[in-house]
Order: sequence, then C-alpha cells, then structure tokens
Amino acid sequence: MTLSLLADVRDALAGRGPAVLSRRWPRELQAAFPGPHRRVEAWMGEGAAFARYATPHGPLFLKYLPAGWRDERAFARIGREGAYLRDLAPLSPVPHAPLLHLALDPARLRAHLLTRDLTDGTTGWGAFRTDAEREAALCEIVRLLARHHAFWLNRPELKGEWAWDPERTVRRAARVAAAPAPDWTPDEVRVVGEAAQALPALLKSTCGVTLTHGDIHAGQVLWPVGGGPPILIDYGQAHGAPLGEDLAHLLHIRLEAADRARLGPGLREAYRAELIAHGHPLTSAQLTAEECAGLALNVLTTARQARREGSSGVRDALRRVTEAWLAQP
Repeated sequence: MTLSLLADVRDALAGRGPAVLSRRWPRELQAAFPGPHRRVEAWMGEGAAFARYATPHGPLFLKYLPAGWRDERAFARIGREGAYLRDLAPLSPVPHAPLLHLALDPARLRAHLLTRDLTDGTTGWGAFRTDAEREAALCEIVRLLARHHAFWLNRPELKGEWAWDPERTVRRAARVAAAPAPDWTPDEVRVVGEAAQALPALLKSTCGVTLTHGDIHAGQVLWPVGGGPPILIDYGQAHGAPLGEDLAHLLHIRLEAADRARLGPGLREAYRAELIAHGHPLTSAQLTAEECAGLALNVLTTARQARREGSSGVRDALRRVTEAWLAQP
C-alpha cells in the first residue's frame, strides 16, 4: 500500500476532504447534506470513481478521485467540469445535471463534485434497441450539440480558461507532427503531418469560437423518461474551439466509415438546421469548412493522446481519424 493511499484513507476516516472513498463522506459534504445517505452503487471509471446515493435531499451522484490517485489530468478534468457547471451551465438553455458541491485540493490532487443523480428519471443509449431508434437518437444528439454550440458561439463569457488560443494550438500541432510515436503507421505519420501543416489555413475559414464539449459520444447524453429535451453530461474536457471540433469527433472518431457514409449527410444537415434555427445560418459549404478544421484538430488531439498513453481505444481512434482524413476529396 503506497504512502499516498495510506494518507488519503487516514484523512477520509478523519473526515477531511475532498471525498476519496464512496462509503465515507468528508465533514464538509455531510454538513452540506445532513442526514443518512445510503450508497446505491459505486464503480470505478477510466478517469474517476463514481457513486450514487439515496438521501433525504434526493438522489445524489458523486464523482471523485479515489484514494491513492495522483493524476494531474484527472484532477484537471474534475476541476474543469466543476467550473463549467458552477459558472457557465446555469446560463445555458441546454439541460445539465446541476452542481451541488465541489471540492478541490490541488496540493494532493484530490477532488470531488456532487450533482443531482438523474439515473432513475432518464434512460441512456442502451435503451435504444433497433437501428431506427439509434439513428433517430444520433440525430437528436447532433441537434443537442448544435444548440449547445449555438448558445456559446462567440459569447463574451468565453475568456480566461475558456478562451481559444489558435496560435498555441498551431504550435502544439507542429510539436506533435515533429515527434511521431514509434508504433504509428506510415499513414498515421503522414496524416498527422498533413493536418499540422493544413491547420493554420483551415482555422482561418471558421466562423468563430464556441464551447466545445470535448468528448461527445452517445454515452454523454441522457433522455428523460416520458419525454423532454435530452441532457448533456460530462464536461471535463470542455474548452473553447471552432464549431467543427465536436462534430468531427462524433462523425470521424465515434462512427466507423460505413456508418459515417450512410448517416453522415443526414446528421450534418440536422446539425446545420438546428444552428440556423438558433440564429446562426451556416451554408453547407461553411459547415464543410468547419468540419475540415475540426477533423484536423481531432487528428492532432488523438495523435497527442496516442503518443502519451497508447491504449487500444486511443489507437483505434487514431486509425479511424486517419482513415477519415485520407478519405477526404
């Protein structure tokens, strides 16, 4: 057992936060939500741990970094999600799980955030049983994404940590292209280099900055039981960027080529129509330019992640986005 794990468990037993154990709330959390809390379930995710509770205050959902973790990226993601839910989400018409408590300990990279637990009142992607249902749900996801993007496009609140720095992005892209990982295929090396070279011109064709979700996929959306607008969750990678970054992520990383060829035209048009309905009239050509810039950004982001961690999921994402780049007309 490591020293950091022992220290975290000791602090948890003494009631010091942030939370690091699902069965032991820190004093500050108990004070904010007094009374008995029954743990319904708990599990470990890739970048955090999670637990659901039944309490006198209603169902609560805890995301936290478990005892012994010292992960700077995971800490930053919880901090970013907490900042979004606290400062920006209340401004947006896009539904979200309201933030109820946030605790950050930068010195020891410990963090938790508590939200309303929406599980019992919503369904997820797994509820869709047929291809027709899943395709309709994908259309709803791109419409939801478009509403999110339309609201935040060129908003004055996108400053400070939410600002977009294209010059920094271009410099980082050049560094990624200059140092390919040994296990990249020749096509991957070529595509990363081409994307980095094309990026400055592609960014000039975009229409502004929105708040990108950063990890959009079917699992990030909840559908209320009985109907109502879907809910967008998990903002740990939210950041300022052009419109096309999320759209390209959904189309080129989350879909295989055959599905993208079949569903892509309808998804793009649904996204564009929703932008138009919310005051941002993009032509088809303008949306293509946004998607091209977004594809380049996804190539470079995925390459950087693959060089850093090289998991099978990330390698598969790099394969998909490489194939998408090569398939461009």
